Amino acid sequence: MKSTKVMSSLKRITTEYIELEDRIRLAGLIEDNQTVSIWLTMRLLRRLISHCINLVDENTPELKTSLNRNEQSSKSLKNFVQQSAKQQIVAETPVIVRENSPNHHAVEVDIKNDRAGVSITFKGEFSSSYSIYLNNEQLRQWLAMLHMIWQKAEWPALIWPDWMSSSSLETASVTTSIH
Repeated sequence: MKSTKVMSSLKRITTEYIELEDRIRLAGLIEDNQTVSIWLTMRLLRRLISHCINLVDENTPELKTSLNRNEQSSKSLKNFVQQSAKQQIVAETPVIVRENSPNHHAVEVDIKNDRAGVSITFKGEFSSSYSIYLNNEQLRQWLAMLHMIWQKAEWPALIWPDWMSSSSLETASVTTSIH
């Protein structure tokens, strides 16, 4: 008999690097103010980040009109759009995972793109899948947060494109929430 998995919607997440685990944890707020921890390995994140970077390029109309620009001009435009999204980040109260909250290791991520944003679903060996929708600006903001966290973790920076790595990192916090 095949078991049915429940899809839970993440209303807000806080992304943080946990040094002791050498992994990134998403502290998620789900229905009825319940919380969940979703653990992401560097290996899974590399794939997720690579795909998301391609999607922000694909979903940015300004980049479509710049097809005839040279590579440096294109990188500058990508950096400008990224910095603009980053400057719009609003500090929020972090999601605090409760002691009795589910603790899951994500082994698979599904991404659905609808041009206005993406739906990211985290799956694993647990009874629920957890999904969050990020519009294009929120996706860029989350990537900026992941970039800062990635540097804090001292993981290899090769997955990050030049136009993102060359940006200034003036934000001090590495625990960040989005909704």
